[in-house]
Amino acid sequence: MAKKTSKKPTRKSSTKRKKNAQPSVLKRVLRTMFKWGCLFALIASVPFSIWVWWLNGQVVSRFEGQKWQVPSEVYSAPIILKSGAPWKKADLENLLEETGYRFGRNSQKVGWAARSRTKVSAHLRSYVDHQGFHDSQRRIFSFERGELQINALNGDAIEEARIEPQRIGFLYGGNTESRQILTYDQIPQTLLDILVAVEDQDFYQHWGISLTGIARALVVNLTHGSRRQGGSTLTQQLVKNMYLSSERTYTRKLTEVIMSLLLEFHYSKQDIITAYMNEVYLAQIGNRALHGFAAASQHFFGRPLNELNIDEFALLVGMVKGPSLYNPQRSPERAKTRRNVVLAVLNRQGRLSQADYQSLIKQPIRLADKKRERSVYGDYLDLVAMQLSRDFDENTLATENLKIYTGVDIRAQRAASQAMQRQVANLERGDRRLLGLQGAMVVTDRVSGQVRAIVGSSDQYYTGFNRALGAVRPIGSLVKPPLYLSALATGRYTWWTKIKDERLRFKVGADIWAPENYDRRVHGEVHLYEAMAKSYNLATISLANQIGFDRVGDTLRQLGVKRPFTMHPAMALGALELSPFEVSRLYQPIASRGQSSELGVVLAVMDQNNRLIKRFNRQTDVPFTDAILAVTLDGMTKTPEIGTARAAKAALPNLTFAAKTGTTNQQKDSWYIGITGDYSTTVWLGDDDNVPLSITGSSGAQKVWIDFTRHVNSTSLPKDLPSGAGRFQVLNDAFEKAADRCDNKVSLAFVLGTEPKKSSSCFWPF
Repeated sequence: MAKKTSKKPTRKSSTKRKKNAQPSVLKRVLRTMFKWGCLFALIASVPFSIWVWWLNGQVVSRFEGQKWQVPSEVYSAPIILKSGAPWKKADLENLLEETGYRFGRNSQKVGWAARSRTKVSAHLRSYVDHQGFHDSQRRIFSFERGELQINALNGDAIEEARIEPQRIGFLYGGNTESRQILTYDQIPQTLLDILVAVEDQDFYQHWGISLTGIARALVVNLTHGSRRQGGSTLTQQLVKNMYLSSERTYTRKLTEVIMSLLLEFHYSKQDIITAYMNEVYLAQIGNRALHGFAAASQHFFGRPLNELNIDEFALLVGMVKGPSLYNPQRSPERAKTRRNVVLAVLNRQGRLSQADYQSLIKQPIRLADKKRERSVYGDYLDLVAMQLSRDFDENTLATENLKIYTGVDIRAQRAASQAMQRQVANLERGDRRLLGLQGAMVVTDRVSGQVRAIVGSSDQYYTGFNRALGAVRPIGSLVKPPLYLSALATGRYTWWTKIKDERLRFKVGADIWAPENYDRRVHGEVHLYEAMAKSYNLATISLANQIGFDRVGDTLRQLGVKRPFTMHPAMALGALELSPFEVSRLYQPIASRGQSSELGVVLAVMDQNNRLIKRFNRQTDVPFTDAILAVTLDGMTKTPEIGTARAAKAALPNLTFAAKTGTTNQQKDSWYIGITGDYSTTVWLGDDDNVPLSITGSSGAQKVWIDFTRHVNSTSLPKDLPSGAGRFQVLNDAFEKAADRCDNKVSLAFVLGTEPKKSSSCFWPF
């Protein structure tokens, strides 16, 4: 029995024990793998968590901080339409179209206008500027006897109506993005619906990513062996555009997914869709990228986003897929096809009826008539940047979306640019020696001194060299009105005073200076108003000699000449060198009759929330009385009546205006000053190489002014004179007031107290 008990196990039982031992080994291996796996996952999760934490910081800091660098927007002055002003119906219609108003059957909707055979109606837009909020207005315009009449819908007469300020450009600095910022409330609901329907139907349901979209894209990409499809939601598109580069890798895609989830975790759908509306890239314009639907609406259609039609919304949404491919300016047919695809999606989803769909796909693409803003307003923007550089650094102007309100008059600016181009071209065609002729022009508001237009070149497009600021040339006979003002201010002279037009000789250093009249003749004894109107050099230099050359120099400085100069006899005949802008400033006190002296460019700067940052006020003090300045201006009206500007009077016979022509030695410079009830305008023509020309102030610059004035519906100078001045009929051959029956008489303005004391009835016995 003992032997039996100690017997060794059989092979079968040994095999069984081995089989029972195997699971425990497997368990140990799995347990070990699990432990190390957990440890590895724990270790790996630390940098992953840090990475996600870093991404979260990037998402929040960019989204809650300044999301975009937006250039400052520069705006024109509002266009003020006044009852009684000279207007043509066609001119107003063109103005409304240029400012983005559309003509239809009626003007019930804001931004729309209608016309009949004799009237125009328009629903003018509301706007905010530095003077406050201006409500929208529906007005009816009629044109009786060539004068504008404005009425409300109920027939009440309205004194004036305003077209909102127009954006004339940007101050970019180093910024290369063009953008207008919208709030959620400013986004048209129709645009929101179309965007979501076409780009991301589940936008309001998902958490930032679409699993079905990712799966579909993954299948397509694996099938083709490369990344063919993205499957991105609007949130992912926003993340890609705002935070990431355009590289197409799975690492970047993973980053995009995580950042999208984080964005949706922190912010509402409204916040995200608003950011998308402002961020989406839609076109490349030169060296600037066009971002956001608001900027695209203005660029392509010339209208605010909320005034677009469904087909125009569809076009912009269609461009999201390929901004370059579907740019309607470059590829209109391809863009139209893409637009119709978007409209078809809306039709399939029941958002657009079959009848509306069929109607809309037939609509042509109507783009704004682009006038090359920078070419028209480039010279004016130079002036804006120059003024603002004293108060704002370039980076602030280029990135902080300031709104800059200026005094530019878009009608005057366009008319000035076109007049310069037309007349210089005409002069060059008439005389081949004038090829390369250049010009500059400054137009100011006669009363306020606000600069309404700047032209720095006769070229069609902006050149970068602004001659209105940079062409410093002798001003010729434009120095004469200030000189005559010096004489009137002494109280010893009036416009009737006579002076000899005779040759004089002056010793200047070791040389003798002997001036001559333009016609090389002397004219004997002449009245001051004749000498000035006919631009007699000898009479003028004789007057300057009598009152003192230093007094003339003082007057020039008091009127605003800040450039240093030394007064000598030749200065009295125009050797003084100034730019057209400086000449315009010199004449502003005279043109305004003392109401303004300095020229204004920028009126105010506001931030993107319409809060006033800075208002620009100008000094208006002039060391001459309003009466003296008004009398001087009135004397300048004789130049078109009897003097060197008679061609302008012949072209504009019903307009009362003041003028002065100027021609420098060897006819190197052609100048003209024209002053109407609305504008004071300085025109210069010359060659950049300062060579002699075949034109004078009358035959050159005057033609530009006539062209300009014909296209801006200018009003006459006011007939009334300020306190201290009066206008009297005076006999030409005796210093006596003339009765109406007198023939040999002239109407002259006097500072009260200097007018004739005697009167003549011109009643002669037979």
